[in-house]
Amino acid sequence: MQEVDIDLREVVAILRRQRRLIFLTVVLIVGAALAYVLTATPIYRATTLVQIETGGQSLLDNSNQGSTQSAVINSRVESEVEILRSQATALAVVVEEELFLDPEFGPRMGLLERIGTAVGLNLSQAGLRRALGLSVQDRAAEGDALVQSTVRRLQTATDIRRRGSTFLIAISVDSESPTNAARLANATARIYIERQLSSKTASTIASRDILSRQLDTARSDLSAAENALNDFIENNLARLEAESGNVAVARLRQQLEEAQAGQRANQGRIDEIQVALAAGDWETVSARLGDAAVSELERQRRALERRLAGAAAGSAEAIDLRGALADIEEDIARQSREALGGLEAELVRLSAMEGEARDSLRDNLLQGDLSSAVLSELFGLQQRVNVSRNQYQTLLARVQDFGALVNLQVADARIVSEAMPPRNASAPNRRQILALALVAALGLGIGLAFLNEYYIGGITSASQLSNVLGAEVPTTIPLQDLRKDQLVVADQIATAPLSPYAETFRRMRSAIDLALRDIPKREEGGRIILVGSALPAEGKSTTALALARTYALAGHPTLLIDADMRRPSLHSYLGVSSEVGLLSYLRGETSSESEAIQPVQDPLTSLTVITGGGRSNEPTDQLLGSQTFASLLKAARERFDYIVIDSPPVLPVVDARYLSQYADLVIQVVRHASTTQTEARSAATQLQETMAPGARFVGLLSHEVRPRRQGYYYKGRYMDYYGSEA
Repeated sequence: MQEVDIDLREVVAILRRQRRLIFLTVVLIVGAALAYVLTATPIYRATTLVQIETGGQSLLDNSNQGSTQSAVINSRVESEVEILRSQATALAVVVEEELFLDPEFGPRMGLLERIGTAVGLNLSQAGLRRALGLSVQDRAAEGDALVQSTVRRLQTATDIRRRGSTFLIAISVDSESPTNAARLANATARIYIERQLSSKTASTIASRDILSRQLDTARSDLSAAENALNDFIENNLARLEAESGNVAVARLRQQLEEAQAGQRANQGRIDEIQVALAAGDWETVSARLGDAAVSELERQRRALERRLAGAAAGSAEAIDLRGALADIEEDIARQSREALGGLEAELVRLSAMEGEARDSLRDNLLQGDLSSAVLSELFGLQQRVNVSRNQYQTLLARVQDFGALVNLQVADARIVSEAMPPRNASAPNRRQILALALVAALGLGIGLAFLNEYYIGGITSASQLSNVLGAEVPTTIPLQDLRKDQLVVADQIATAPLSPYAETFRRMRSAIDLALRDIPKREEGGRIILVGSALPAEGKSTTALALARTYALAGHPTLLIDADMRRPSLHSYLGVSSEVGLLSYLRGETSSESEAIQPVQDPLTSLTVITGGGRSNEPTDQLLGSQTFASLLKAARERFDYIVIDSPPVLPVVDARYLSQYADLVIQVVRHASTTQTEARSAATQLQETMAPGARFVGLLSHEVRPRRQGYYYKGRYMDYYGSEA
């Protein structure tokens, strides 16, 4: 429970430190969302409900309605949903509603085209291709592309869903105009139903046409079967009559022959009369018909012809006679057709008589005492006739049913709720967008806060530095302004011992003493403290000098070594010059040790300083890892209580990795809000990898910018402790 409490406090502390970043993120995202909801075009949604009739709609046969399994029903409803979503349905709506002329759904100019229009240039795709000498689509292909873009916009604006497990399909259309939204939703439903009905009708017509072709084949087969049976009977009638010995067969044969002879005679007479009628041969018509009324009219016609022949040409009498002659010829033609109808009726009667005679003859022959061979062949031909007749009747009934269905088709879907123009916009949902933006902004802000805390941003607090380094951070060094009488802010350790700056290093010294007290000495003598940093200009040299002066003022013999031979700086902080120092000694450029090192005395304290002794233009890591340097530190341990080493930065050069192996305690200085977590963590990892077993590692945050309120707190509440120097 205690660890959880500490973790929660740390989280709260991180959020407090990063509150500006969180606040800025929230302001930016919520502001952007607010700008969007204020400037976005309102979108209206209208919905039409369509119900699917799952049992199948048929006005002639409803026996199967309601007997379909639920799985099949669900599949059918889902299929209808996909049909509604199809590009074909959307294209039909686009064409019927002429949406390619609609400014919302129709083709739009792109950004380049609008710019080109503004400057008077053709920057369309076709124009650019012409300018580059490339081939351009023809107008038909370009028109198809425009229609397809309109179809895609309509499909994007249309949402089609099944309502739960019901048979209802909701067709919703989004549009900038509430009227257009309702119109397009209703049009989509209506066109879908019309297309469904048209598809059913076309399917029925196609089925009827297929059956009609099969009916023609069945009719031919029936006629061929009838002719084969009739030919067999007629060709073998005498033999069949003799074998059967049935008197009725002879009578039926005579009746059949009489009917056939009568048909031939009547048919010849009818043909001759029709030819005479067509030629206007009224005498032949009258003679062949034998009708008294026609004969009387023919007599009158001949009398009129004789009178017309005796009348003067062009006289009134001749004209009247010609009119009367035309009228009587018309009467003859009418009367002849009526009489011809009687002959045709007689022909039909004789044909029926022939059919009856044939049927009776077949029945008598099949029941007669015939040979097995004859009876078998006759029965086979009769069966063929019966099968062909049944097939013909079945197909005829189906063709008639499909013919009736063509005009009686009913759609399998119907509109149960038409869309009405909505009164309120469905998008943007201002409350939802702002609420989601606020939640997203808080989440993103908190995420960025932790990312900035641990990986990206600079380090701004001791607790943050402790999390990054995974080590103790005893204190932080406040940012100090350099006074005119100071060479470096570390001078305040001696010149302003009651200042917050000096107190910070005394607190640091106390924490170091406690840490070193728990560390057993590896060698007899003083303790070695290494001060390093990840990058240059983080304040490590100033920190090393201030810490060493703090120990010197506390009465401890202290040595400060400037081991940054790549870029030594301590001699400038002390205001001294040293041509010979650590670099010369390690290179072995002098004959004696006392002549080579030449320590410098701190002008403000009893601190002893070994300067860098010049800037090296070559790598110095081998010098720091040499036995000479190890011997120097061993000698220093014998003479001093504390040896503070100012190390080169860790990341640019490798020297600090060799120095850390000698240290009892390593201090990593991190500049406030400057060094990134990645850089600080990488430097700490490198130092800890090379530290001696049992050595301690601590962090120190320098150049901390403290709030003005905290400054007043120090100057006011703690004035008695710090005195006027504070």
